[in-house]
Amino acid sequence: MVNLRFIDAGPEALDVVQLLWEKLNKHHLNQKSDFQEHYANFTFPERKEVLLKKSHGGEMLISLAEDKYSGIRVAYCITTISPENEGEIDSIYVEERYRSLGIGKELMKRSLKWMDEKDVRTRKVVVATGNQEAISFYESYGFRSRSITLEQTIKDDKK
Repeated sequence: MVNLRFIDAGPEALDVVQLLWEKLNKHHLNQKSDFQEHYANFTFPERKEVLLKKSHGGEMLISLAEDKYSGIRVAYCITTISPENEGEIDSIYVEERYRSLGIGKELMKRSLKWMDEKDVRTRKVVVATGNQEAISFYESYGFRSRSITLEQTIKDDKK
């Protein structure tokens, strides 16, 4: 396995994940979906604001994986706990060339352990349509579909 260092931080480390998050957003954009326009226009500052609002009065864990020698960050996971004590795996990404090395598993292990320590009883993850690999990954940790949310996007034809 690659020589990696795992680092756990709080919301102060959000900006550190920006480049990796942008790759995740591009991944979502490339999935077959009716919401490609959303990903095409979604920015990191918008995502950051959503995460900070969600964890306001709650907590946030950012786990990072970086190469010990180069210091290059190769993966991250953002987990939040709401003021109502609901935990969510909000975002996880592993650089393509570092996949299948157990990095995602380690990030999930850290997130779930953190939620255990915080006595979180309700945990969720939202998976973008078309990202079947992610569904299988989360199911391996006991996450199951509870409901399906359908969303209608109204196109602005006045432009």
